[in-house]
Amino acid sequence: MSASAPLRPNHPARLDASMTLLREVVERPLDPGYAAAAERRAQEAAAGREPPHRLRSRAAALTGVLAVLAGLVLVSAVAALRVPVQASDREALVQRIEARTAEADRAAGRAVALREEVQAVQDDVLAGDPGAPEAGAELLVPSGATAVTGPGIVLTLSDAPRSEGGLDDPSADAEGHSVIYLDVQVAANGLWAAGAEAIAINGQRLTSRTAIRNAGSAILVNFRPLTPPYRIEAVGQPNALATDFAVSPALRYLIEAQREAGIGMSVDSEEELSLPPEDVQQLYYAEPLVEPDAATALVPTTDPTPEDSP
Repeated sequence: MSASAPLRPNHPARLDASMTLLREVVERPLDPGYAAAAERRAQEAAAGREPPHRLRSRAAALTGVLAVLAGLVLVSAVAALRVPVQASDREALVQRIEARTAEADRAAGRAVALREEVQAVQDDVLAGDPGAPEAGAELLVPSGATAVTGPGIVLTLSDAPRSEGGLDDPSADAEGHSVIYLDVQVAANGLWAAGAEAIAINGQRLTSRTAIRNAGSAILVNFRPLTPPYRIEAVGQPNALATDFAVSPALRYLIEAQREAGIGMSVDSEEELSLPPEDVQQLYYAEPLVEPDAATALVPTTDPTPEDSP
């Protein structure tokens, strides 16, 4: 036969060539991916670096410690807030408030006396000067620098009464059934618009610098806290004030607040009201921006030309 013989292989055939799977299990028991990871960890350890899984473990442990500390701080804060106030501490706080209030009242009285003294000295100095400006009622009354006496009306705003059930439920929101600073603002603006010459709220005189605002649930006028009821005194002609205020948007707003929140409101005419001056007076002055000579130089001294004349 002339058939060609099979080529001879370069290497001898293995006797276990048909047992490839068993040979892989015996010779390479570790998966190549696991082997590569083990080799990489060995290299990182030799280089002195932390493996990523250890860093993640430490970060998780640190996060847990911080969460525990935050929880302890929160629990201690809540426990401190729930500690009942001792009666002695409350009494001491009330005494401090009363002492500071009395001190402020004394200082306000001293300020009034000093202001009257300054006014008397000013009148004496300017008495011999015929060209001295006179501070009349049209200046002193709006500025609040002097007391005002005369007839007018009194608008009183009070919180809703408290009793069991319905609107007067004591468990209801206290601020929802109390007079708020916006009610006082609207009432004061309505009285100004009705023609009031001077206004005071619980003895605090209103001027162009007065702010009616709130601090929590308290109402501040001239930065002094007020307590209800809020007595708003307006000096002016009682009939004209009452008539104009009755048709104003301010009264409609207050009637709506009375219907929804249950606040109290009353308007009374008074034959004699006495409004004190503002407790704190600030002096302001102005200076000319140019000298008198320079100011006169800006004024034209020649007659206009025919082209300029109309």
